[in-house]
Amino acid sequence: MGARGYRVAKVDGEIYMASILIIDDEKDIRDALQMVLERAGYEVRVASNGNEALELQREAPAQLVITDIIMPEKDGVRTIKELSREFPGLRIIAISGGGGVEPLAYKPGAITTTAYLAAAKEVGADRVFSKPFDRKDLIQAVDDLLGKLH
Repeated sequence: MGARGYRVAKVDGEIYMASILIIDDEKDIRDALQMVLERAGYEVRVASNGNEALELQREAPAQLVITDIIMPEKDGVRTIKELSREFPGLRIIAISGGGGVEPLAYKPGAITTTAYLAAAKEVGADRVFSKPFDRKDLIQAVDDLLGKLH
């Protein structure tokens, strides 16, 4: 753990205070994820849609983004594309609700959680989770993606 109990991350050889940006249009989900990740020692900011998230990321870049896929204004797949293009090396976790647990396979035209998450991986998500997911699995993925220097 770094100063004030915050976790630090090693990204591309540089050490940072580990900052996470959560994007979800559902306030309850944003709040729950923020609470879990702050308790795990991360600095967390939240956005309710992709446009707001891009503005926040431009102002003060996070090292990792957790984004929902199905949102109004700008969906998660478009948001991931833009973030990946504008912030190379940014770690991204995509989350989406519902659906089954079958293997991820992109199927054009299919409107399933697995198709959305597969599309997210295609455009740059490092990890994907189907809601609901275990908070320990999420924290482990975050730790793995941020290099876990604490």
